[in-house]
Amino acid sequence: MDEANKNMYGEIEEIIDDIEQRFNQINKFSILYYPPNDHHFLKYDRNSKNMGLDSAFRQQIEKEWLLLEKKLPSSIVVKSYEKRIDLMRTVIVGPPNTPYAHGLFFFDILFPRNYPNCPPRIHYHSYQLDLNEFLDPKGKVTLSLLEGGNIVANWYCGVQGKWNPHKSNILQVLTAIQTSILSTTGVNPCGREGYKNAFTSTCKGMICMLKEPLMNFRDFVAGYFRTRAHHILLNYKKQMDDSDSMVDLFHELYRAFEQNGTYCKHHILVDLPAEEKIKQPRVS
Repeated sequence: MDEANKNMYGEIEEIIDDIEQRFNQINKFSILYYPPNDHHFLKYDRNSKNMGLDSAFRQQIEKEWLLLEKKLPSSIVVKSYEKRIDLMRTVIVGPPNTPYAHGLFFFDILFPRNYPNCPPRIHYHSYQLDLNEFLDPKGKVTLSLLEGGNIVANWYCGVQGKWNPHKSNILQVLTAIQTSILSTTGVNPCGREGYKNAFTSTCKGMICMLKEPLMNFRDFVAGYFRTRAHHILLNYKKQMDDSDSMVDLFHELYRAFEQNGTYCKHHILVDLPAEEKIKQPRVS
């Protein structure tokens, strides 16, 4: 390798290492000082009395913090805020063996003044994509646990119910979004076409996030897709048909990953089995 190329590759490796190091240092739960300016509920008219050290509201929120710190799965990351304890921001990784696999799904959370007597409010960052019937492009999340009520069966046995002030918590809500909404059964309409729509929307979301990552999660988004790009592209090839729309989306996806620091061009050159009849992306 000549000296010019050696220097070039050395610079790339330093950038990659920096991205991965920051990503590996991210905790699944953390408390920051201020919420981000792009938080959906930032301008919500909070009750400052609820924020006091001795308030029942604060004590309840701190219980939620402890629960999240101990019980959050590695596939969910939550940021909370010392100066706005009524707000959270979270990202949920799409479960494997679903059209949402490897995708990232962002939600802003508001704990109302009378929490936990009322369930938290959740806003989904859709990037204007119509993912499924439970996640509206305008941000509404449809989930039984977000409805007022007094029945919650044993959640850890997999039975959902409405919000119960004495038993329900934000961990249950986040887990329900991941296991129920982001599932194969959450695809609408059912069948191959519905699965394809959910899958391609998930991939379009990846491109949007890389272009405009949400505040507090920029390092996470960059590092996550740095480490998952190859798996995502391989999975895409398994799902790909010969339609121009899927071919073009593959092209956009690998370009976004390369701009994020992952070398992906070898995916374009892979010879796939003839029986798969997959049209190769056009390289510009």
